[in-house]
Amino acid sequence: MPPARSDDVGRDDAATAGSYASPMADDPSPATPGPDRPGAPEGVLALGTALGAGAWWCEQLFAVTGGWVPTTPEAGVRVHLAELSRVLGDHAAALRRHLPRPTGTDPESWVAAPSTGTAGVVAGLEVAVTSIDRLAGVHRVVVPHLLVAWHAHRRGADPRSDRGVVRTLGHAHADLGELWHDGEGLLEALIGADADAAAAAATTVSAMESTLVTSGGMGLVPLGTLSG
Repeated sequence: MPPARSDDVGRDDAATAGSYASPMADDPSPATPGPDRPGAPEGVLALGTALGAGAWWCEQLFAVTGGWVPTTPEAGVRVHLAELSRVLGDHAAALRRHLPRPTGTDPESWVAAPSTGTAGVVAGLEVAVTSIDRLAGVHRVVVPHLLVAWHAHRRGADPRSDRGVVRTLGHAHADLGELWHDGEGLLEALIGADADAAAAAATTVSAMESTLVTSGGMGLVPLGTLSG
C-alpha cells in the first residue's frame, strides 16, 4: 500500500479531532454555585474532635470487621477483612497519640461517636450478614468518607506545626486506600452480573448514606458548603 500523502494525513487528523469535539450550546445556561470542598479542622477543639472521631471510627471498624472474619464464607474476603481489621486497629492507636491534651482535659474524652446517628451506622454494619452487604457498607460508604476527610485534613494542615498529624494521616490514607481497592474489587467480583446482588449492595449504601447525612456526617472535618 502506498504511503499516505501529507494532505491525506491532515484531513484524517482534522476528521478525528472533529469526532472528539464536545457539543456546546450556543448560549450555555449560567453556572450554579458549586460546593466548597471539606476543610481542615481549625483550633484545639476542632482538632480534638476530628482526631477523636477518626480514632473512634477506626476502633469501631476494627471490632466490626474483625468480628465478621469467622462467619465470612469466602476465603479471599475473610483474609481481606482480617487485614483490614488489623490496619484499622494500628491507625486508631496512631491517631490517639495526637489527641490534644489541654490542661484539665482527658484525651479519652475526644474519642466518642460524633452523633447518635453515626453509632446507628455502626450498629447497622454489625448485623450485616452477607459479604456483599458487609463490603458495600465498608468500602462504598465508611472508607470513602474516611479517605476524603483525611485528605482534606492533610491538605489544609500547617506542615510545620502539624507535621506529626500530617504524617500519621498520610500513612492511614495510604494504607486504607490500598485496602479500599482490594475490597471494592472483591465486592465487584461477588456482584458480577447479578442484578439482585447489585441492588442489594445499592440498598445497603443508600440506607447508610441517608443515616450519615441526617446525623451530620462522619464528624472528621468541617463539612463543605455551597459557595456563592
